[in-house]
Amino acid sequence: MYAFAETVTLTDEQAATAIAGGLLGSIFTFGLLFYILTVIAGWKIFEKAGEKGWKSLIPIYNNYLLYKIVGMQNWFWWMIIAYFAANLVFSLNGFNTNMTAEEVQAYDFGAHIWVIIAMLAASLFALVADIKHSIALGKAFGKGTGFIVAMILFPNICWLILGLGKAKFNKKALKN
Repeated sequence: MYAFAETVTLTDEQAATAIAGGLLGSIFTFGLLFYILTVIAGWKIFEKAGEKGWKSLIPIYNNYLLYKIVGMQNWFWWMIIAYFAANLVFSLNGFNTNMTAEEVQAYDFGAHIWVIIAMLAASLFALVADIKHSIALGKAFGKGTGFIVAMILFPNICWLILGLGKAKFNKKALKN
């Protein structure tokens, strides 16, 4: 009676492939939507802070401006210096990011323990700078301790709240 209502039988492999494809498609769509919203939120955060929104789209420069907005541009430059210095030291000691798994296993980390300490110190410095920056940015938007902790743990979600929400930027709040 209804030609289009014929029963279709899938093998287990076909069913699993269909489910996996649907799941991956959903994850990709959600991720893309979240990314687009985060870009829009970043644009809005820059505008609320008195910068042109398009500046939020330029890599590295946008991070510099974020630190400058809260008066921490010197921290940004020290982070860049620490990052490049640690990578230079690591590279000069025969370690690079293009090494194969076998080369990494064969690398004598014990002989270069100070190199590892330098990398850890640079990473720790960057972590401290990011935490200080999150605190300053949260204060500038009038947010409390709970939000600032959330901002450290879940920055992209908090960016959506700051950029797309009603929060206002107040440079005077940074002086306290």
